[in-house]
Amino acid sequence: MSDRDEVLSLLDELAKLIDRSAASSIEVETDDFALKVTRQALAVATAASGPAVEREAVAEPEPVQRVRATTVGIFSATREWKAGDDVKKGTVLGAIQSLGHMADITAPADGKIEEILVAAGAPVEYGQALFAISLR
Repeated sequence: MSDRDEVLSLLDELAKLIDRSAASSIEVETDDFALKVTRQALAVATAASGPAVEREAVAEPEPVQRVRATTVGIFSATREWKAGDDVKKGTVLGAIQSLGHMADITAPADGKIEEILVAAGAPVEYGQALFAISLR
């Protein structure tokens, strides 16, 4: 079975799981990919209020890229980042201190910070997700 088939199989399983649960979204992250399945609500109009059935307008989600630790150490942010902050490709988001060396962590592309996944001063592992950035 190829990697693509495994991902599609996982996606099918997550879709079945979300259908049977009360959750509105399920997120899975591995070393190779991050996958988020979200249930979208349908708006149903009654006969008295207009058309029989209307779909709620849903904006297409923007692609999200994870910024990952490039080494093991202690993470320090360059400033207090918050969700919604705009970043440009190459912006230094922080650094990881390891054995007296500071390794800069930079934004991989232009976008907006969706989520801060690690607090400043926290120990991090190689490859650990630090930020989620929605790409423009």
